[in-house]
Amino acid sequence: MEAAIRNTVWRAGAALSALGLAACTAPQGAGDERAPDAPAAQAAALEGVAIARLMAGRFDNAAQSEADGRTRLHVIHEAAASQALPGALIYAQLHTGGPDGPVYRQRLYQFADAPGPDGRLAMAVWTLRDPAAFADEDERPAMLSQLTPDALERFDPGCDFHWTGDGGLYRGEISKGDCRMISRRSGRELVVTAEFTISADLFTHGEAGRYGDDGEYAFAPEGGIDNHYDRLTELPRD
Repeated sequence: MEAAIRNTVWRAGAALSALGLAACTAPQGAGDERAPDAPAAQAAALEGVAIARLMAGRFDNAAQSEADGRTRLHVIHEAAASQALPGALIYAQLHTGGPDGPVYRQRLYQFADAPGPDGRLAMAVWTLRDPAAFADEDERPAMLSQLTPDALERFDPGCDFHWTGDGGLYRGEISKGDCRMISRRSGRELVVTAEFTISADLFTHGEAGRYGDDGEYAFAPEGGIDNHYDRLTELPRD
């Protein structure tokens, strides 16, 4: 998940972590059990389809970029469904520099069918083995509907996001200390944390990575402030 080159840690590289999980190798079995952030009574309101509905659309941090000079990011979230992949799916694509900028990252988010024993809803993160094949907007829906696990590579379950919420506002985070990866650039272990917040009017994301041996940041939100996105498209109808 090393989204930044060291000399751009607090600027563009930090902002470029906006879709969750960049280029690192994650050791399996890195996660452990964590105490829930919300009571299990919330479980009834936690449905992947409800969160995916809020996540679907196009988002842009142009206003924030203009205000503080951070990298402009444009996010595309498309709802998807595949018989081979149970649960609500979101295809995520990040552009740098605006909607016409280069594609920086592509991911697939997969929500669990139901909350776990702790009352939180898990969301797995997958990479695409052939991301370029999904860049065409017209062909993408058909390709997403035919997705199978063979076309994907999952990050370690310790890097899953875990969601809480009440139906209007949802928060998903990687449990602290669970997501550990080996940096492809440095060969050092990274401990990654990340958080999404989503509602009808709000979409934010922050992500940080520290080296496991000395705690030094490899990347983090610029100025300690998460990326804030404006919704550019209407919410899909029920």
